[in-house]
Amino acid sequence: MNKYKINIWSYISTILWTILAACIFSGGIIYYAQYDVINNSSSKYNEKVLNEYIRNTVIEQNINLEMNYPDDYRIDMHLGYLYNVIKEFDKAEYYYKKAVAKAPDNIYRPLYELASFYIERLRFDEAQEIIDVFPQKSSSVLIKYQSYLYRKMGDSYYKNHQYYYALKKYEKSKYYWIKLSSIPLKYLSSLNKRISESAVNLADIAFNTNRLEEAIAFLKIAEKATPNDFIVRYKLALITSNTDMELSYKYFSTLFKEYPTKIDYTAYYDLLMKLSQYYEYEGDYTKSKLYSFRAKTLLDYVYMYIVTNKDVNCQIIDKSLYKVGNKYKILLKLRIDNISKMPINNLTIEVVYKLNNEEIETYKKQIIDSSNSLLPNDHISDIRIIPKVFNKYRESEIPNISVEIYLYKVSSKKWCVYNGKLFDKTNIEIKQSKLSLDCSSYIEFFAHQILNIGSSINSYRDSR
Repeated sequence: MNKYKINIWSYISTILWTILAACIFSGGIIYYAQYDVINNSSSKYNEKVLNEYIRNTVIEQNINLEMNYPDDYRIDMHLGYLYNVIKEFDKAEYYYKKAVAKAPDNIYRPLYELASFYIERLRFDEAQEIIDVFPQKSSSVLIKYQSYLYRKMGDSYYKNHQYYYALKKYEKSKYYWIKLSSIPLKYLSSLNKRISESAVNLADIAFNTNRLEEAIAFLKIAEKATPNDFIVRYKLALITSNTDMELSYKYFSTLFKEYPTKIDYTAYYDLLMKLSQYYEYEGDYTKSKLYSFRAKTLLDYVYMYIVTNKDVNCQIIDKSLYKVGNKYKILLKLRIDNISKMPINNLTIEVVYKLNNEEIETYKKQIIDSSNSLLPNDHISDIRIIPKVFNKYRESEIPNISVEIYLYKVSSKKWCVYNGKLFDKTNIEIKQSKLSLDCSSYIEFFAHQILNIGSSINSYRDSR
């Protein structure tokens, strides 16, 4: 009988622990549900109804809790948050201060929330006074609080175009963040980006008011924060061409190797010629000839391999949607103008069709071969891009079709000339085609092949 005896106390203990766990779980759901209702309410309720719900229900519940637990600072902190949500800022400040007064000496979260509240209200001096109260300890919690508050202050200054103050607060935030023994690199990278953007804005302002040295100093701060940022280094390359040509050359030569299609090679060429003339004037003919040679090499390289927006202007002059059964083809007609001072050859166009940002087809076509050139101020006005196959789209998908158009002489140095949607939702013309998409395009293709055959025959006869 004894081996079947039930331990009643163990049974009761299990039931009690289960009830306690259920209560904690239910309380957690109710507590976080309040935040969920508040944070996601804009899509469910209008602001007036939401505010009434918070005021008459949620706040009343928390006030009752405060009466029952008068020493719990967390309830006051939550009331401060709720009053802040419904924009009763005086009451929000009152409860945040009340939470600060009740919190134990080693608890700094209420101070953090009050300082955040002041930053949101653009009361920066009061926020700074609170930040100064934080003890300078090696506590990771304290370090993060101070870093977060300086970053929030920087964001507010940046939003109000006060870039100098934003820069200083971001730098202060970084100062605290790098004190951590284990630094989350994602947050540090975000801070560095903020520092860089603030410094670049300050550099632009200084440059536009002809304060070049100050602009360079700010760009150097940006470069230190984001050393691989193309825009920062390119701005330094351009601005130092007037103050330190050798430094400008270092930036240009590095960037041209990394981003040959993004660099204004005419500005790079002008810098090389200025250096050549400078050293010739100084009597250093070796360096003068070196930079002159580099300038010539640059133009030869560009002629062979590079095409940019300084060379050509590409426009979509027509786009048509043809339908056969339940499938579609898109016809694009493009015009390309040579706006450079050099002839262009070996030019290829690549068109990438996408649906909802997923690639569906790529089309390539050499529009100028090695035996022909597009002369300066000349153009090709009827470049037709015809996909190889008909694709099946739902009509609702057609407005989501986008295209990326690239031009290049060699495929490793592509330049994107167009990236965007093709068809407007309100104006989609669908053309019916029973046999073919565009007979004239195919006739043009076969005529071109015949001309090539004739040219080859004549070349063979001439070589005999």
